[in-house]
Amino acid sequence: MIKVENPEACTGCLICVLACSFHHTRKYSRSQSSIEVNKSIFSEEKKAEIVICRKEDSMRPICDMCKEDDFPLCIQFCPENVFKVKRRQE
Repeated sequence: MIKVENPEACTGCLICVLACSFHHTRKYSRSQSSIEVNKSIFSEEKKAEIVICRKEDSMRPICDMCKEDDFPLCIQFCPENVFKVKRRQE
């Protein structure tokens, strides 16, 4: 599972969103990403709201951790290291 580890570090650049949409559709589209980032540059609060889609009832693709790739693209390309892979305890 991908976990948002450090939302305060998010600058709102949307690289993770675009990388995710490319994984799903081979196109760059915010609406085709499993990740949604909400951060206002005018807000006093520095923390971004980052939502990773894990439910089928969403209009967005479900996060599959980029199973065709070596490592999830959001983690590979995030310049601020906001994400982390959380391994399930067995």
